[in-house]
Amino acid sequence: MTELEIGKVNYILTQKYNIFHADLIARAIQDDSMSIEDFWSGCLTIDAAEFIDDDEYVPAGWENV
Repeated sequence: MTELEIGKVNYILTQKYNIFHADLIARAIQDDSMSIEDFWSGCLTIDAAEFIDDDEYVPAGWENV
C-alpha cells in the first residue's frame, strides 16, 4: 500500500478504534503472512477489548505485526 492509502485506512479505523488498535489493524492488513481468518478473528477480539477499555490489547498471533 502507498502512504496515501495507509493514511486513508488509518483515518477510517481511528473513527472506531483507538490509535493503538487502528495502527495494529492497518499493519495487519499489510501483513501478507496473516490469513483472512486470523485477521477476522483478531479484529473481533480487538472490538471486544475496546468495549471493555483494554486499550493496548494484542490478539494472539498478532504479536509480531
